[in-house]
Amino acid sequence: MTHYWSRGVDSCSWTVADNLTRTDMERCMLNELIGSFLDIRMVKAITWQNADMRGVSAGAAAVAASTMTAWVHGMNVAHRRS
Repeated sequence: MTHYWSRGVDSCSWTVADNLTRTDMERCMLNELIGSFLDIRMVKAITWQNADMRGVSAGAAAVAASTMTAWVHGMNVAHRRS
């Protein structure tokens, strides 16, 4: 595999091509590592949002239950017109 930077390199500087290849491989590995860290942060954020939504849902259920209870007790069944 010939890279653009290896053209015109004399025989004494073959280590330059090796260093560039190694640097390119390290860059790819670091790019994958950063991608993995970002994925982990995204999963943590989704978990936090899920916990928040559970709290909101529990609060809404408590309000709905108390509203329903007040509605049933507020009906005046004994004096209701037919």
